[in-house]
Amino acid sequence: MVAVLAGLLAPGVTAASGASTGSPTITFYFGLKRPENRAAAAFFAVQRPGSPTYRRFLSPATISRRYGASPATRRAFLRGIARLGLRARIDPSGAFARVTGTVSRFDSGFGVRVTQEFFNSPNLEAYFLPGKSRLHLPRSLRPLVTGVVTSFNHSQAAPPGESTARAASAAKPRNRGTWIHGCRAARALRTYSYAQVRKAYGIDALGGGGGGSVAILNAGEDASSRDIAANARCFGYPRLRTRTLRTSGQTMPFGPGSFEPQEDLALVRGMAPRLRSLTFAKAWENPPLWFLGAAQVLAAPHLPDTFSISYGQCERDFRGPGGDPTTRASADLMDSILLRLGLAGVGTFASAGDFGSTCDGEGFPGVTWPASSPYVTAVGGSRLILNRANQRANEVVWNDLRWLPAAQGGGAGGGGFSSFSAKPPYQRAIAGNRRAEPDISANASNFPGWPVVLDGNWEVDGGTSAAAPLMASAFAVLDSDLRARHRPPLGPVNGLLYLLHAWAPQTFYDIVSGVNGYSRRVPARRAHRGYDLASGLGVPRFQRLLGALSPPG
Repeated sequence: MVAVLAGLLAPGVTAASGASTGSPTITFYFGLKRPENRAAAAFFAVQRPGSPTYRRFLSPATISRRYGASPATRRAFLRGIARLGLRARIDPSGAFARVTGTVSRFDSGFGVRVTQEFFNSPNLEAYFLPGKSRLHLPRSLRPLVTGVVTSFNHSQAAPPGESTARAASAAKPRNRGTWIHGCRAARALRTYSYAQVRKAYGIDALGGGGGGSVAILNAGEDASSRDIAANARCFGYPRLRTRTLRTSGQTMPFGPGSFEPQEDLALVRGMAPRLRSLTFAKAWENPPLWFLGAAQVLAAPHLPDTFSISYGQCERDFRGPGGDPTTRASADLMDSILLRLGLAGVGTFASAGDFGSTCDGEGFPGVTWPASSPYVTAVGGSRLILNRANQRANEVVWNDLRWLPAAQGGGAGGGGFSSFSAKPPYQRAIAGNRRAEPDISANASNFPGWPVVLDGNWEVDGGTSAAAPLMASAFAVLDSDLRARHRPPLGPVNGLLYLLHAWAPQTFYDIVSGVNGYSRRVPARRAHRGYDLASGLGVPRFQRLLGALSPPG
């Protein structure tokens, strides 16, 4: 299920206190003035078939030079920060700067009182500004700064080894297809095997993704090396090159957390069994710091084909009235980094959420962030029904609440209109003036679900946090096929998908049945022909999609 986090949710939190004692060193993150409108226009052009720049991607260095803060802004910012007795380092993206110094320097330089808390899990010290307070920028810095993320985490001790595994209930709808490939323990769960769905979606016709690469965001948790090995043994995967990008302030592994990292890994390997490389991009559990994981991916020496994000936050609580200056600045920086990843040829796929037409299961409508960003492909949920030949007999909107109550982990695919992101150019044909999600859907149902190993035990899981890595890895397989044909990768795909839906609708399986209702107090979104807020454009038919591709600009 998609991980929806409201912040640092951890037991054993100490009382908050001023942090000047001992004057520890911290880092806050300053968004810099930059030509964001020009960058956004370039992003939408690079993914639009027919554009002169379609699939003509730029190097991260060129993106930083062309769309980052200007040299004059960088120099003035560095001088202004130095005058405060602090150190600054411009991020390689050119979109923000890391400002480092003692707490006492931040307090005196910006007229604030930084607060410190200690969290037992995942054992970290957190520094932040209380409530909705903000830094008081000196006059010389105000024209140079667009927002400040006043949150810093730092590892303190080896994290505990607890697990929060969930056991799925007995399945109701069952696997009517034919199990393909996998060990006895996984098969005993009676879920779908990954090879079955690869066949049904036409991914297998594109190969195993041998030249592809995927990055996964891990927020405050790690995948177990023992479970990674068990998953590979069960399905006979070849050796995989992996790398871990640690986030700012992280000095040691996070350790086990929720089901999420194992599920992400299982879906990526299942859909792209011969993947060339896999990157674990680490970020703190605290949502305002998730953008640092994306920034690490952009700054890495070798960029992946796709980036998968299975975490989500209620957009209203992050960008709206429930947010604060730090969360809003963080959301802007995440948008900025995802946009630049797209310009560099990396497509980002994010879970649309597991709470149907509500934001987070409560009694008001809303959507999940960062899936609501116009710079990602928001992946909703479906329930796939196979025949004995592993062909799609039907596919409907995912809503497991009929068989599994919400209190026991039941969910439905997220969908609706953003309250804060304007309609992007690729959604011009959709009614309204706001970003709509999801863009596409993929199998997310626990019935029959996916086989995932956690702490050595095989369990059933689902949710849009499975659908997002499924699509990220499927498009990495497609990119691998394109690369073998000496053609450039797709990068961000929304411009292509919406155009194909209009001109070559056979490239999608149109989901026309089902609703994503979650709470009786919020009207459900209903599937119908064409685009809808319950299933998006439907499910790509990958073999047909490959045949319908336009050449680069």
